[in-house]
Amino acid sequence: VGHQQPGERLAQVVDDPKCSKSNIYWSWNGGAQTVGRYSADGKPRGAGGAGGEIFENTQSDAVRDKETTRKMWDLSVKAVGLSEKEMLKV
Repeated sequence: VGHQQPGERLAQVVDDPKCSKSNIYWSWNGGAQTVGRYSADGKPRGAGGAGGEIFENTQSDAVRDKETTRKMWDLSVKAVGLSEKEMLKV
């Protein structure tokens, strides 16, 4: 997934009538459900997830695990350099 595609995916979830249901974990199948490998030209193929059609997906156990999600949140906050005060601004 490149830099532009996440914005396009967010816009699709907001605007596409297919995405009118709440509490859904949306995914795009652009080959992400296959094993990745490198082709003869040295580029990765098969598991990048770029493109594809949107579909309702089931969250993995790791995504639903409270300890894992808390750790991911803490690491993300640290990575972008936000303080507790900045996160709570409305």
